[in-house]
Amino acid sequence: MRNVLALLILPAMAVGAIIVFGGIPIDLPLDTFVSNVTNGHPALELNARGVEELASGNPVQAVQTLREAVGLEPGNALVRRNLSVALARVAGESLDDREKALELLTESEELWPVNPEVLDGFLTLHFRAGRYEEALEYARKLYRRMPDRADLAEHVSRLEGMVASREGMVTEDGDNFRLHYSGQRKLEYEGEILALLQDEMDSLTAALGIFPADPVDVLVLTEELGSHADPFEPSLEGLYDGQIRLYVGQGIDDRNKLALTVRHEMVHALLHRAAGNLPSWVQEGLAQKVGENQSPDHIQAVRAYMVREMGKGYAINLDDLDRSFITMDPEHRMRSYAVSLLFMDHLEGRYGRNFIQLFVSELTDGKAPLQAVKSLTGESLQQLQNSLTRSLSDS
Repeated sequence: MRNVLALLILPAMAVGAIIVFGGIPIDLPLDTFVSNVTNGHPALELNARGVEELASGNPVQAVQTLREAVGLEPGNALVRRNLSVALARVAGESLDDREKALELLTESEELWPVNPEVLDGFLTLHFRAGRYEEALEYARKLYRRMPDRADLAEHVSRLEGMVASREGMVTEDGDNFRLHYSGQRKLEYEGEILALLQDEMDSLTAALGIFPADPVDVLVLTEELGSHADPFEPSLEGLYDGQIRLYVGQGIDDRNKLALTVRHEMVHALLHRAAGNLPSWVQEGLAQKVGENQSPDHIQAVRAYMVREMGKGYAINLDDLDRSFITMDPEHRMRSYAVSLLFMDHLEGRYGRNFIQLFVSELTDGKAPLQAVKSLTGESLQQLQNSLTRSLSDS
C-alpha cells in the first residue's frame, strides 16, 4: 500500500502497508492403534506405520504406506481418513505445481470430504489463482467445520469483501495480470495501465528473482464503482490484499506517482505469492527499497527524520513491526515505514548490493525471515537492529 501521509513529512516518500492472508494453519490429530491391537492385522499395522511417517515429517512415504493399507481394507474409514491427511500434506508442499496439487487434493477429498486440510488446500489454491468466489466457498466450509476459529471467521469476512469488490467490474487479461475495472463505461486508459503493469512486472521479477505462475489481479477503482471503490482509509493510493487495488478516482492525474504505486504493490504481490505471509517490516522494507528504488537523497532525509524521532525517545524495535501498518496511528505508521526502509538499506550497505536478492531467495526457499537474516549475516535480528540504531545515533 502506498500512503500519502508520508508526503506531509518527507517529500517524495512513498510508503505503504499490506493486508494479506493465505492458507490457514490446521493441526489435525492423527489416529492410530496401539501395538497390541495392530499385531497380526496387516492393514492396521500399515496404518500405524503411516501415521508415524507423517508425524516424523515424511508425508510422501506415508502416502505410499497408507495406500497399501487402504488397498487391504478399502472400507476402513480410519485408514482412509489418515491417507486423506497424508495426501493433503503432500499437496500443501506442492502448491507451486497447481496441477499436481489439485490432483492430490481431489483424491484426498474423495477419501474424506470434510478433511479440514483438504478444504484449506483448495481454499489456498483458488485464492492464489484469484478465484475468490471458489475460495470463499471453501472458506465457508472450513469455518462450518471449525466454528471456534476466530481467524476463519475473519478469513470468510475478508473474502466476502473481495468478492463484493468485483461487482460491476469487467475483466481484461494481460500476460501476467487480470485487470478489473468499471463496466459502466470503457476505461480509456486500461491499455496504458496494462502496459505499465507488464513493464514493472518484468523489471521486478528480474530484481527479486520471483516469477509467479498465476496472474496477479489488479482492481482499478474509479468513481463509477461507488462506495466499494473508496480507499480502505482516505490517504491510500494503493493496497495489496491478495489483489492489487489502485485508487484512481476520476482518472490518472500523476503518471509517475501511479508507476511508483504499481511497483510498490507489485513487490507485495510477488513476495506474497512466493513466500506467503511475511512480517510487515519485511514487506514494507522491500516494497520501498526495491519497488521504489529510493534515491540516496531520499534515504538521507529518512535517516534525518528517524534521528529526530529517536531524539524524542523512540526506540527501534522490529518485533513491534510484524503486524499490518495500516492499523497503526499515523505517527507510529510513519516511523514504521521509515524503520523498515532504513533496515533494508542498512543490510544492503553492510553486506553488499546482492544482499536483498539473496535474502529474497532464502525467503522463497521457505526460510523464515529471522532464519534468513541469520543465515546470510551470522547475526541475530537484535544485533542487526542494534547496529542500525548505532548507525543512526552516530549520524
